This record gives sequence, structure tokens and C-alpha cells, in this order.
Amino acid sequence: MSSSSSTRWFTLIRREMQEYKVSLFWTPVLLAAALAAIMLAGVGFANQFSNLGAVMLQAVLQDETEDGIQIRIDIGDNGAAQVITVEPEGELRHDYRIEDLPEDGNGQDERVGRLPGSADDQAWNFSREWQFSAPSGRSSADSAGDNQTGVENLNPLLQGIHVLMLIVLVFVTLNYLLGCLYVDRKDRSILFWKSMPVSAWEEVLAKLGVALLVAPALFIAASIFAQLAMVLLAALLLWQQELDAVELVFANIEPFELLFNQIAGWLLTALWVAPTYAWVMLASAGARRSPFLLAVTPVAGLVLLESILFGSSHLGRAMLNHFPHYNEGGSNSAVGFYLFGPDWMGQDYLGLVLGLVCAAVLLCGVVWLRRHRWEL
Repeated sequence: MSSSSSTRWFTLIRREMQEYKVSLFWTPVLLAAALAAIMLAGVGFANQFSNLGAVMLQAVLQDETEDGIQIRIDIGDNGAAQVITVEPEGELRHDYRIEDLPEDGNGQDERVGRLPGSADDQAWNFSREWQFSAPSGRSSADSAGDNQTGVENLNPLLQGIHVLMLIVLVFVTLNYLLGCLYVDRKDRSILFWKSMPVSAWEEVLAKLGVALLVAPALFIAASIFAQLAMVLLAALLLWQQELDAVELVFANIEPFELLFNQIAGWLLTALWVAPTYAWVMLASAGARRSPFLLAVTPVAGLVLLESILFGSSHLGRAMLNHFPHYNEGGSNSAVGFYLFGPDWMGQDYLGLVLGLVCAAVLLCGVVWLRRHRWEL
């Protein structure tokens, strides 16, 4: 009996994955591959300007006079860069600017940044000569202090990649739930499933499980791959610059905390968004023309009616708590979107339980519609 039940569940989930293979499987795979390719291209681009980056860092960290300094950067044909400090002549503006260079040793007047149509009409040799004025007002102690300040934790940067994957996940799963019960009625394939020894509850819970667990597992796996690619490419870039990648990259990552926050964070998020997903499934099971309009119109109408009659927005805030969102206040009800870790102690667990009760009631309505409304 248990084996037969497991086989039915596995068959139902495999059916959903086959019918929605592009959105549920290939979307996270291609998105992770695209992010890795973009990061690889960024490493190649950064490698070409690595010397210039080191020069700019050196220029920013130099001591400055009260009137500011001018830095001239000469880039040779072999990619080597050289910084030449030019003493200010006259009053200087404290901002970055490009201006004429003084005459060199050969008596030639080198100019940088002269616009076409000027008196000399000399073209700007962008790849060879740069000059700018660094802002003044910073002491040597400040510069030394900035030099000692480094990145202490790279987890927020990696979490940013994960958040991007979660945003795509939410749109994909909502689109999937809007059509999972409506399309069956539209193409009349529901008649086939009614002839199979599968209950309506099993069908509904299998579809909800795909949206809350199976698809997120695929997106989280793709997110971990993209984060790993970013770490390795960052280490490769530092290794090319003859820097210590272990100290600058790997030592600044807390992998166990990062994985726990991402995996356990989504499990808690799945409990929070269950009422929203159940409502979307109810719209998909009951819509005759547009599940999206049926899902959005009543909610928007109730929120607008409360605002007009009572001048409040309690209903809107309660609904927002059950939709993945980012809260800058630090107390995230939906913990899927965060950069510095979820606030586990700040969760409204009473609201979470009430939301699950509401989701159970909505799922009962979905099952009833699945059994009785199967024609458009």
C-alpha cells in the first residue's frame, strides 16, 4: 500500500516536471549558466585593466596636499602603467577632471581630453594618457585607515546571487500555479486524470509540492552552482594578480551559515507563502477565462475598499506578509529575500500559523472545484 502510494506521488510529480520542463528545470539551469558566463567575461575584462586598477588604488591612497594633487597615468603598449604626480599649478577644483598635460622632455605639448574643434584640434589618446585631480581634505591617517579596512564577509555578495534566483523562482512558480489547473480543463486532459486511480487531493497537493519544494530545490541547486562559480572566478582573478586568494576570498566566506540561511530560509518562506500559492491555485481551478484576473481582482478590490471605507491598510499588510518580499527594517516576515541573514527571532509565528490555516481552507476549495468544475 505504501509502495503504491509512493509510486502515485512520484508519477504525479514527474508528470508536472515533464509538462513544465522549460520553466521548472531549464530556467534555473540556463540562468545559472548565464550568470557564470557573465562573471567569466567580467574576470576577463578585469584582467585587461588590472594594472590600471592597481594604479587607481595607489593614487587614492596617497597623501594629499590641502590644494589637492594631480595624478598622471601613462599606460604603455605592453600594458604596464606608471603614476606620475604633478604638482598643482594655481587653484584646483576638487573633483576629477581631465586637462592639458605639461610639456614633456622633448618639448612636445601633450594634451588630454581636448574636444574636437578646439584651437589645436588634437585627438584624445584615451588608451595612453589619463590625468585627474584627486579630492583633497583627507589626511594621511584617514588614508592609512582606509587601507586597513577590507571586506570582512562575502556572504551578502553571494546572497545577492541567491536573491536573484529566488525572484525568478517566484515568478516561475506563480505562473505555473496559475495554469496548472486551468490548462487541464482547457485542453480537457482532466478527463484522463479522472479515469485514473488518483484522488483530487493527491493531484492538488502534488502540484503545490512542486511549487513549494521541487522547483525551489532546483533553483537553490542552480544558485549554489552560480555562487561557487563566482568564488572560483574571484580566486582566479586574485591569483592572476599574485594576491592571496585564500586570505581575501575563502577566509571571508562562511559556507555553512550561508547554506543554512538559504535552505532553511526557503523552507520557512514556503510556509509563509503557502496561503498565496493556495489562493492562486484556487483561481486556476475556478477561472473560466483568465486565472490571473480572478486572482488579482478580488484582492485589489478588498484592499481598495478598506482604504476608502476605513482609511487603513491592515488587509494589504497582512497579505504582503505572505508574499516573498524584502523588508529593510530587518524583521522579515517572508525570509526569502535578505542579504545579511534572516531574523529568525523576529518572525510573527502566530501570523504564520493563521496563514497555514487559511491555506488549508483554500486548498479545500481547490479540491472541491477540481471535483465539480472541470469544464470551461
